[in-house]
Amino acid sequence: MEARRILTIIKYNNKDISADISKYLKSISYTDNLSGEADDLQITLEDRGGLWQSTWMPEKGALLDAELQLNNWQSLSALPQKLRLGLFEIDEIGSSGYPSEVQIKAVSVPDNNTLRGTERSRSWEKAKLQVIANDIASAAGMSLFWDTEENPVLDRAEQTEQSDLSFLYAICKDKGLALKISDKKIIVFDEAKYEAEKAKITIVKPGTTYNAESEMLYIRAGLGYELRTKIRDIYAACRVSYQQGKSKAKIEGTYTVPGKKGKTLQVSEQVESVAEALRLAKKRLREKNKDEITGSFSLPGNFALAAGSTVQLQGFGAFDGKYLITRASHDVSNGYTVSIDVRRCLNGY
Repeated sequence: MEARRILTIIKYNNKDISADISKYLKSISYTDNLSGEADDLQITLEDRGGLWQSTWMPEKGALLDAELQLNNWQSLSALPQKLRLGLFEIDEIGSSGYPSEVQIKAVSVPDNNTLRGTERSRSWEKAKLQVIANDIASAAGMSLFWDTEENPVLDRAEQTEQSDLSFLYAICKDKGLALKISDKKIIVFDEAKYEAEKAKITIVKPGTTYNAESEMLYIRAGLGYELRTKIRDIYAACRVSYQQGKSKAKIEGTYTVPGKKGKTLQVSEQVESVAEALRLAKKRLREKNKDEITGSFSLPGNFALAAGSTVQLQGFGAFDGKYLITRASHDVSNGYTVSIDVRRCLNGY
């Protein structure tokens, strides 16, 4: 019987080096971040012969195209499962000993294009955010994936001696949207939309009795977990108020989380209507409250555990509920494990 195997498929500047690298591969780690941070790939190679720090030493800035493949994981007859990790640019190479090893670190955000490698100043007038994002993506030779129904208009957006990436991330965050770079794509999305998705995975505390659903994947949290809840900077409501210039007319809107008790967040930002004030109140309240309940898990390896997916927790008492995965790190060395960070999904805002 053939044993279960996990294979690493790697292309270096579009050349398949999987067979060569497999002889020296000690570990590979891929971190998938939801928003605000680049995904990264870390590879550790055995190098007692000094090959990887001399003749075969990779070039900084070279592109790695990586994929994981599971063979015979569920049964001998099952088809191989694949997890495409994406395109990464090598930005750091290290050597250590003893025993002699080489570490290769790569990131999903390239340094050699205008996205993060150039600081510039420019502005947009009366422009939709999607137009600004598309301008930035095109200048960097990337495509834009716009995964939200919202498309706010900015009266004036001014980029002042900033990289395109930091500028775009700042205005997306201000408008309550998230940003991710993956596979030469700029992805702008609404986290609330992802939180609303039905969970297809349940993480179960060992010893918990449960009735398995046919469409649900159950994973036992047997390798370790940590859950936490906080009270500081958490609010039950948000009140937006704005006094218009010459007319001195005051526009106000308050959103209160149903059933929640606590402080009211006061926000003074320009709005044109009560409806706009209510929308802004929900966004600012979400920004403050989204990390109220968080956790981390170390789990058996599974390709389904990805940033942006939702999971149910069961058997954890008051911490039970639906959570969004904000980071997933897939680690392959002597075995295959995944560590994830999660936060409780917010309801209604």
